[in-house]
Amino acid sequence: MSGWRIARIGGVDVRVDPSFLVIVLLLASNIYVGLQDPFRFPALARQALYSLSLLSAFLFFLSILLHELAHAGMSRALRIHVAGIVLYMFGGATYTAAEERGPSGEFWTTIVGPATSAALGGLFIWIHQTVNLDPALDFVVLNLGRWNLLLAIFNSVPIFPLDGGRLLRSTIWAIARNRFQATVIAARTSQALCGLLIAYAVLRTLRAQDLGWIWMGFIGVMLFRTASGALAEARQRQALDSATAGQVMSPPPPVIPSHLSVGEARTRYLDGHVGEAFPVVTDGAVVGFASLTTVEGVAPDRPVIEASVPPTSVATVSAGDSMEEVVHRLQQDHIAAVLVMDVGRLVGVIEMGDVNRFLKERV
Repeated sequence: MSGWRIARIGGVDVRVDPSFLVIVLLLASNIYVGLQDPFRFPALARQALYSLSLLSAFLFFLSILLHELAHAGMSRALRIHVAGIVLYMFGGATYTAAEERGPSGEFWTTIVGPATSAALGGLFIWIHQTVNLDPALDFVVLNLGRWNLLLAIFNSVPIFPLDGGRLLRSTIWAIARNRFQATVIAARTSQALCGLLIAYAVLRTLRAQDLGWIWMGFIGVMLFRTASGALAEARQRQALDSATAGQVMSPPPPVIPSHLSVGEARTRYLDGHVGEAFPVVTDGAVVGFASLTTVEGVAPDRPVIEASVPPTSVATVSAGDSMEEVVHRLQQDHIAAVLVMDVGRLVGVIEMGDVNRFLKERV
């Protein structure tokens, strides 16, 4: 996850992407311009003008954060892992493993976000209508209500990966019982809606000379690219899900006979290979792994088996294991390679380069 880490709430890292400052500055500027109206706010001092503009930006930031914390809170309630929260130009993103819980997990962790924004919008509007506030502060409260309601509506539009797109996918997934098919339909729907938004924005800009629609067209282009990326990722996941480790692996690295001395193993295999582990074999079976780290401090005349670590300490998979699981281990465990074993024998190795080569051939 990118961005500046600003907090850790309930064990969840909260980060802010630099692009988030764009929308915050735009909304603060909107309040600043509105409060400069001398007929509506004749007695407003310059310091109060700045303070209310900053207050509006801060409260909107909190509104977005509460939206994302709702996603994280529901995920935690459903015992779904939450990797973190990032606030960016289009609102925010909560990174969870909701997909692993099926369509219902994704649906419930998603719907609480727009519901929270709608509730906040309703709360601010209620305060505006029922509490006798200073006119300038009331202006800020009213706009916060409108912004949160617009955020709830915007996020409910079925454009993937916005909340509305995820709700659409989870619904189709529950009906069709096929995650790939649901993702394709949601992504294609998103592309169509983004295409309409872009076309309308261009038309409004050219015919009505309304330059404000350039911003909407830009948003449409960004969301179209995001939806296209989600579609490409879905195709990659389908290709990996249908493949096995044996279909993707490269030939195994050289093996070190277990009776070889540590000094000879270093000279013939280990020197110059920092961070790499080589299998140690006896009668063709892997009995351990040796590296420059494991042999450090061991007498050169000792057999290399005494300076090796057991096979269970190295990331290994079976030739028949799904590639989706292999990629998950490569990414989650932050390891460079996975060794492919078959009945105790090393038959291959898989690195991210092997995965990328396979995807280039299949997708």
